[in-house]
Amino acid sequence: MKKTFLLAISIILAILIGSLAVSAYSEYPHTCYISTGLGNSLMPDTDCDGIINIQDNCPYITNPAQKDSDMNGLGDACDLYIQSINTGPAGYVYNGRAFNTIVTLNNNRDYNIRNMKVRVIMPELGIESVQYIDNINVCESRTLEFFLRAPACVPLSDYAIIVETSFLNIYSDEEVVPGITSIRVVPDSYCQSVLNNGGVIGNTIIDVMEIQDAYKGREAVFPIKIANREEADKEYIFSVTGLDGWGSSRLSPGSLVIVEKESETSVNLFVTANENIMPGERVFVVSVQSGKEVQRFLLIANVKENPQLNYSIFWMFTFRIFLIVLIAALIVVALVVAARKVVSKIKSDPETQYY
Repeated sequence: MKKTFLLAISIILAILIGSLAVSAYSEYPHTCYISTGLGNSLMPDTDCDGIINIQDNCPYITNPAQKDSDMNGLGDACDLYIQSINTGPAGYVYNGRAFNTIVTLNNNRDYNIRNMKVRVIMPELGIESVQYIDNINVCESRTLEFFLRAPACVPLSDYAIIVETSFLNIYSDEEVVPGITSIRVVPDSYCQSVLNNGGVIGNTIIDVMEIQDAYKGREAVFPIKIANREEADKEYIFSVTGLDGWGSSRLSPGSLVIVEKESETSVNLFVTANENIMPGERVFVVSVQSGKEVQRFLLIANVKENPQLNYSIFWMFTFRIFLIVLIAALIVVALVVAARKVVSKIKSDPETQYY
């Protein structure tokens, strides 16, 4: 009996030790031990990437290159980092024209990151654009597209594009993940001649909404704001190109606008996408001319199908109203029936005398 008891205890202990070993193996299945030099003791290398834990910037995920894009001491393999920054449609842009900057973020941390602010800045040109991310999950990649426009008649040069991603970590400390790239701004022939002669572009500031959704058969509005900073009235002539084959346009109040000195005005460009074209982005150009001064803007219409009305919500709402009315009616009927029964019972009872 005693031997049987001891055997049972031995089996139970073996099972417990085996389960602990399995759990430890499942947590760190490739734990290695390496030496940093001849005669040195073995040191743990949990992810077996050849870097001991105390020197590994990501000890639990294999990253032999130890890549650390933002140089914060935490390797990209277990960090939030900017994977890439790309500009398009080419590595250069003509003055006054639009281009996009595509930023891809990777979250390899072991927790979701919320309320992120992503800024794209061109400090030499005074350009800034901001987008926000509510939440980026663990092991998730997120791509953001920023639409920027090169100013009119800046010198030919490669201008830096700085990306800053800021957020609060799990310790409520603000972190900033930086990234940088550049794009070449090329003056067109008119601006080049102005710059070569030591001149400057006319003192006109034009602000254009560069991308809009355009539903088939319906007008999309691109507001254009003109500020005349000179000491004389100026007239501006608008023209639109690049709509052939997919859409049409109109300008309000018209293609010729006179802006008084030291004042501002607005022009609305209405673009209509044809019914028979495929959805997708369509690029076109708006030119604004005043005398010899010409500014061109690359605009984008994101053509979409017309949204279908969702009648299910309407029917669900109607059904709920019907149920509420029906229940209320049943309650009223029940109360009326109960009241009639009480009245009938009172009438049928003999008169009661009270002393």
